[in-house]
Formats: sequence, C-alpha cells, structure tokens
Amino acid sequence: MKRNTKDKTIVSWSIKWKLMTTITLLMLSLLLILTYSQISSQKRLMESELDKRIALMKENLTERGKNFIIHLSEQTEKNIASFNFSGLIEDVKRNVENNKEIKYAILADSSGTVFIHTLKPDLAQTRLTGEKNKEAMGRTVMAVTEYKEANESVIEIANPVQISTTPWGVLRLVFTLKHLDTEIEGSRQQIKKETGRMIRKASLTSLGFMVICVIIVLILSTKFSTPLIHLTHSARHLSRGDFTQTVDTGQKDEIGVLAKAMNKMVRNLSEIIRKNILTSKTLSEGTWDQRASLEKTSSLLEEISSMIGKNADSANRADNFMKEVNQVVSKANESMTHLIISMNDISGASKETFKIIKTIDEIAFQTRMLALNASVEAARAGEAGLEFAVVANEVGNLATRSAEAAKNTTYLIEDTVRKINEGLEFVTRTNESFKEVVASAAKVAALVSEISGSSSEQNKRIGQINKAVAQMSTVVRRNAASAEELASSMSIFKVGKGV
Repeated sequence: MKRNTKDKTIVSWSIKWKLMTTITLLMLSLLLILTYSQISSQKRLMESELDKRIALMKENLTERGKNFIIHLSEQTEKNIASFNFSGLIEDVKRNVENNKEIKYAILADSSGTVFIHTLKPDLAQTRLTGEKNKEAMGRTVMAVTEYKEANESVIEIANPVQISTTPWGVLRLVFTLKHLDTEIEGSRQQIKKETGRMIRKASLTSLGFMVICVIIVLILSTKFSTPLIHLTHSARHLSRGDFTQTVDTGQKDEIGVLAKAMNKMVRNLSEIIRKNILTSKTLSEGTWDQRASLEKTSSLLEEISSMIGKNADSANRADNFMKEVNQVVSKANESMTHLIISMNDISGASKETFKIIKTIDEIAFQTRMLALNASVEAARAGEAGLEFAVVANEVGNLATRSAEAAKNTTYLIEDTVRKINEGLEFVTRTNESFKEVVASAAKVAALVSEISGSSSEQNKRIGQINKAVAQMSTVVRRNAASAEELASSMSIFKVGKGV
C-alpha cells in the first residue's frame, strides 16, 4: 500500500496487482471448473461401469440360480414321487453346502408347513407366517426377489414343486450377495484411489499451468500498467495544480490515445486557467473600483436624502401655513360677502330715503303754492287778512327753506348713493379678486400639499435606494473578497509563462 503525504491519496491496490489478481482468480476458477468437470465425468463413467458390472454379476448369479433351482426341483420332485424323503433331505443339504453362493434353502408344502430349512432346522414341521412367506407360497411360476435380510443383500428364487400336474409346495433358494458386495466395495475403493490420483495429477498440472500463467500475467500487467502509472503521476500533478506535466507513452493503443487526449486536456485546461487568472485579476480590480464608486454614490445619496428630508420638512411647514392662509382668506371672503350684502342694503335704504326726500320736496312745493295762494287771499282781505298773510308768508318761507333743505338733502343723498354704488362696485371687484385669491390659494395649497407628499415619497424612495446601495455595497465587498480569494486560489496553478 502506498501513501502520498502531499495530496493524502491512498492507493491500497495498484492496477497492476488488481489485474494480476483478477486474471489469476479467473484462470484458477476456470482450471478448478475444468478439473472438477473432468474428474466428475471420469468418476461418473467409472461408477456407471461399476453399476453395469454389478447388474451383470447379479444377472449371472440369477441365471445360475435359476438353472440350479430347476435341477434341484427336478430331483426333489423325483424323491417326493418315490417317497424317498431321507434322500430328498440329503440331496438338498448337499447341494446347498456345495454351492457357496446359497445362504440357505427352504422346502415347504402347499399348506406352508416347512419340510426342510437348512439354516434353521428347528423350524421343520412348522407353519410359515408373514406376508413374504405367504407371497412365496402362492407362487405358481418361478420368481426372483431381491431384498435385505439382517443388513445383508440377498436374492431369493422361488420355484413351485409339482407331482405330475398337482402342486405340492415351493422350493426357495436364498442366494447371498456378500461376496458380490465385497467385490463392489473393492471396486468403489479402486474408484476412490483412481479419483484421488486424478485429482493429484490435475492439481500438479494446474499448479504448473498457474505458475506459467502468473508469469505471463505479471509480464503483461507490467506492460499495461506502466503507462497507467505515468498517467496516474500526471493526474497527481494536475490535482496539485501543476499543468506543466505531459505524458508520452509511445504506444498507439487505447492507452496511447488516452495519453494524447490527456495531454490535450492539460493544454486546454492550462489555457483556460491562464485566461481565468487574468479574468480573476481584472475582476478583482474592477470589484474594488465598483466598491469605491458605490461608497461615493452612497455618500452622495445620504447628502441628497438629507436635503430631500429638509425640503420635505419645509414643504410640510409651507403646507400647514397655506392651510392657515386658506382659512384666513376664506374668512375674509365671507366678510366681503357680508359687506356686499350690507352695501346692497344701504343702497336700497338710500333709494328709499331719496324717494322720501322727493316726497318732502313735493309737499314743500305744494305748501309754498298754498302759502302763495293764502298771501293772495290775505291781500284781498286787506287788514283782516294781514296776520294771515304774515302767517302765510312765514309758511311760504318755511316751505322754501324745506324745499331748499330737501334739495340739498337730495344732492347729498344722490352723492351718497353714487358713492355707495361706487363702493359697492369696488367691493364687488374686491370680492371677485378675493375669490380668485381663494381659488389661487387653494391651488397653491394643493400644489404645496402635493409637493409635500412628493417630497415625503422621494425621501422614502431615496431611503430605499440608499438601503439598496448599502446592500449592493455589501455584495460588492463580498465579491471583492471572493475575487481576491479566487485570485489567490488561481495562483496555485502552474501554467507556464505568460501570466
């Protein structure tokens, strides 16, 4: 295992050993599979041959047993027909003893009573029980049965015994397979020995083949891994920011193509990083310029905000003052309206007075005419009418003075009415001017109120702009720090001259 203390890269298994291990394991697995298949095939073939041999041996034993039981059955039938039972027993025992393959023989009549039992003589003259014995006693033709008895494989051949055409009983010969089992066991041991020998031979062959394969794989893996090791070293230099390293494998296979592609990638990355370094420097300088400009802009915006705030305060005070002026002008307008009404009332009263004075003048004229007539009549009366003439004269004088006073009063009233009319006209014009002043004051008040609202809104907007500029300034500071960090991080790359 290799440890690189510079880039903390840990290589637990190199590609060379991975390739060797993989190919070796694959070849070992293939050899094991082939060896196992071959040995299994040989073992199955030998076991198949053994099974055939066992079947043939059993078949030969059965054929010999059939021939033997036929011969023995004929002798038995002759001895029974001649009532030579002692000779029958001797013949059966002698034939069984002479044939080593026969374990024992049983001769029983049709009722199941044992006549001869060579293995258990004490069963003579007893009746056999059990399904197997009943099945054997019911045989009408020769039958062969294989079964285990006392953990020993046996073959039983049962053949019916007849006297002429009358069934008498059954002769049963039980052949042991002990010698056959011994031979089979020996054959199985021989198969095991042969299998072990083949395994040892295959193991030695596989071991030699594996040694050769490992050597070949070592050579090939070394040839294949050397360019990859160079590529790995170049990649390590790239990971440390060194773009001055290139790889030349001198091969034209896939690894050579990979090396050329990697060299091209290094050149392209070197050019890109060179441009990025220049861009990061330009970005850093531009960011600092932006920061300075934003700080100046922020300072100017603060001054503008202060001025707009003062303007807004002045506009608010002017708005309040114009509201007060508007109230005063409205009151003055109301007073002028009342004055016009009063002047109209005075003008009307003057006209009525003029009418009354005119009536007085007419009365004075008539009184003077009556006084003149009275003087004429008093003159006609002589001394009797002298006092009346004096009175009439005084009345005439009084009427004359009244007429003169009425005339003077008329002149004064006419002059007063004229002046009142002139004053009324002047007051009317003044009232119209006051109405225009009221309308202008209302417009000025509305304009000042609008200016005040606009100033407040401008102050609010300037505050928002100032806040946005502050945020922009914060972002620009971060960008400046990031640009410096980027420029610092880009300085670790080695891209050759030109930067």
